[in-house]
Amino acid sequence: MNITDIEDKIIRKANEQGKSFAELSRHFETEFFDDMKRLNVELPDVITRVSEFVPEIVKFIQKIIENGYAYEANGSVYFNVAKYNDGTKHKYAKLEPTSAMDQEKLLEGEGVLTTDLESSEKLNKFDFALWKNSKPGEPSWPSPWGQGRPGWHIECSCMAAEYFKEWPIDIHSGGVDLRFPHHDNEIAQSEAYYECDQWINYFLHTGHLHIEGLKMSKSLKNFITINHILSEYNARQVRMLFLLHNWDTKMNYSTEKSMPEAVAKERQFTEFFKNVKAIIRSCNVKDTE
Repeated sequence: MNITDIEDKIIRKANEQGKSFAELSRHFETEFFDDMKRLNVELPDVITRVSEFVPEIVKFIQKIIENGYAYEANGSVYFNVAKYNDGTKHKYAKLEPTSAMDQEKLLEGEGVLTTDLESSEKLNKFDFALWKNSKPGEPSWPSPWGQGRPGWHIECSCMAAEYFKEWPIDIHSGGVDLRFPHHDNEIAQSEAYYECDQWINYFLHTGHLHIEGLKMSKSLKNFITINHILSEYNARQVRMLFLLHNWDTKMNYSTEKSMPEAVAKERQFTEFFKNVKAIIRSCNVKDTE
């Protein structure tokens, strides 16, 4: 499991609260794993954090530059989408080809701290940042291009490469909202690094969570936490809610519809196993007689 602890929204939120990015991200990481423990979800075998892999990320970017698919501009490094997508060896946006020119999604993928000046540094408006020249108030690390920090997309590619030394990797997962640009950019970076045409065999994209029929969003004020749900339902009932939905479609959390169904199903299983135990005890008694 990769944990993004350096990212534009994290940096902005940390600055607003007068905290370091590490303090803020570790707080929510701890809350997340506490929630997973309460839901009886096992820990991953390996957990990686971006802040612990910056030197490796710098080397990863250097290799992409050496292979001719990235360039430096004013202390930042950008992936050259046009050079990569030349139609001979590689194809950009394999997962979501129709979004390849979606400027809104591309800008969102570049991060909330990206300025118009940074966008003007690019050879092409569709290029994306591998390394960002740090501005005042942002964390920074040394690199051949000056003090800076990793771009969002490069993080996962590099950390995966540190533990999966051979490619293609079989399965890569994440939310459906990560298909483009995040996962498509991961593919481009990694295939540019390895000079291959298939980095991942299968992508599994999970559906969004909806609350009472609407997508969960802070702007809609329908944001709900696992901690809140577990104050009203037990972990088995919450897990049953997930099991009653297809993994790749949206899941609707509703106190009037989906949760009563999950509670009823959990009760059905509980009663079934109680009956099984009773029958086993009865059989054991007869055996001893």
